[in-house]
Amino acid sequence: MTVDSTAHTPPRPHERGAGQGESRVPRGLRAVRSIAAVAAGLCVVALMCRSGLNHDVRYSLGGIRATHRAGLDASEIFVHRPLAYRWTIAGLDALTSGTVAEREALIRLVVVVLSLGAAWWLRAGLLRTLPRREAGAVAVAVGAALVCAPAWDFLQPEWLAVLLSTAAVGAALAGRRTAPAVSLSGVLLALAVLMKYTTASTALLALLVVVVLDRRRAVLSAAVAALATPAGLALAVRVEPREWRWLHEFSSLNPNSVFRTGFGAEQVHELGMSLVDEAVLFPVVALLPVTLTLLVRTSSGRTTPPSTHGPGRWSGSALIVSGLLVVVGTVVVQGQWFLYHLAQLPVLGAAFWALAVTRHLTVHGRAPAGPVGATALLGVAVPLVAGEPLARRTAHATAVCAVLAAVVLLALVAALTAARRPARPRRGTAVAAVVALGLATAIPAWPTTPYSFDIRHADFTARSRAQALRDLTHRLDGLRARVGPDTPVVYLAFGDIAYSLGNPTRCRYPSPAFLQRTSYDPDVAELTSFDENLDCLSDPAARYLIVDPGWFPLGRVAPAVREAVGAAFDCTGPTAFPAAGLLVCPHH
Repeated sequence: MTVDSTAHTPPRPHERGAGQGESRVPRGLRAVRSIAAVAAGLCVVALMCRSGLNHDVRYSLGGIRATHRAGLDASEIFVHRPLAYRWTIAGLDALTSGTVAEREALIRLVVVVLSLGAAWWLRAGLLRTLPRREAGAVAVAVGAALVCAPAWDFLQPEWLAVLLSTAAVGAALAGRRTAPAVSLSGVLLALAVLMKYTTASTALLALLVVVVLDRRRAVLSAAVAALATPAGLALAVRVEPREWRWLHEFSSLNPNSVFRTGFGAEQVHELGMSLVDEAVLFPVVALLPVTLTLLVRTSSGRTTPPSTHGPGRWSGSALIVSGLLVVVGTVVVQGQWFLYHLAQLPVLGAAFWALAVTRHLTVHGRAPAGPVGATALLGVAVPLVAGEPLARRTAHATAVCAVLAAVVLLALVAALTAARRPARPRRGTAVAAVVALGLATAIPAWPTTPYSFDIRHADFTARSRAQALRDLTHRLDGLRARVGPDTPVVYLAFGDIAYSLGNPTRCRYPSPAFLQRTSYDPDVAELTSFDENLDCLSDPAARYLIVDPGWFPLGRVAPAVREAVGAAFDCTGPTAFPAAGLLVCPHH
């Protein structure tokens, strides 16, 4: 059912006061605010463009670039990601040129523009069912959360699925004509699913949003997506027949999948640690209970003005809870506990925070002081605490969690008691809310913000990874000169070596995941893709073998791998390249 948001209802006195308060702001002050907002936005974008890409994206791009130089398309190679994802990042990469750092900055800038476009589209869609102020606030919050994507989330399949799903919600709601709107929305939802297939949870979350706002269009969008998703998979298999086999064998590379380990006490502990880590780094995630409370108290009932449309008292809260369950379910299924598997939560948290606070502002004439203050406090404190060395973070993790819990609890109490007594409208609280949300969503823009607080890759930051890339590229200059920049090679190394070295490879497995996994899972040697990966070692065109012993321990992989290496390459002489910690074995 579509709510008619054009119906006019007279504003309440405090609503008129709020509106007049905005109009009484001197023009000069409004200009200063606008300039300050634009300047802050440009600074954040500049910081994000300088932060580069994470190691997983470099892994995929390294394989795509190295094989492209040997004449292989992104559709023909295996880099741990489905075809739709490979084509997406290959397309982004094709728009860039220059040094490695310049290309990463350009990719960031292009995606910033796409993120802002998705947020604008979302606003256009929300205007059909939400008041203008609420639609604008939600769109700004979502745009800020997308632009300030966490370093480990950015350009991961999960994050791209969030971007596509945001656009899908806008597409479903914005169009005047239903058929084109739901068709485009369904295709975007299908693309979100095809990013990694487990990203179906993100598409489902987007559909739940549309269900709350326009049930008919949600059903039609879901029908289109249900047809477009298998069609997209069929197209991928038609383009590259191996895609179907890779889809089935890919799960064999993940020994931690819940389907292999079951779900017990260890998995519960890992899930809890991941959720706590996400909450510590992202205040809008930690404050979701506060957001839910504000929505329940302001979305309907006697305190809600008749002009408030969109999610009702329980639908918005049910959407938050359903979204959390969907996201958690996907994380559990994968069983790897990487924080980028929770990429939906910062965007979801920012959107509902903006909706709840704006609705409270509309109903009561002022933003809720407690929740806004807690958000601002965490927005300032988190970068300072998270920027500490890992050893100190680990030592004080319990204290940090206790303080966070106390802040959230106080904010929850403030939300429960907010506006219990009549209060005088204050126009300045809207500015305070904007500043608080800006501080909270901009945390990933800090170059010292870690990938996680104290679990996986907690010692990685955007600054450290950018410096590591510069150092690796510099160390590989000597190797590039030694073997020649255009000499074909075979990589037995993580994808960032191919990314930084750049030598071409004709192997469909530019980073040999199926060979490497046999170092701790011998069953992988029974897979067809293992045999195909093994054949790369007998390619006569490959003049050198590049081995990273830290990632690819030759002494522990399957015997067939060691035999193939010995038959084709001479790794007995002075093969070490200490500057980069690699072995460089010439072809016999």
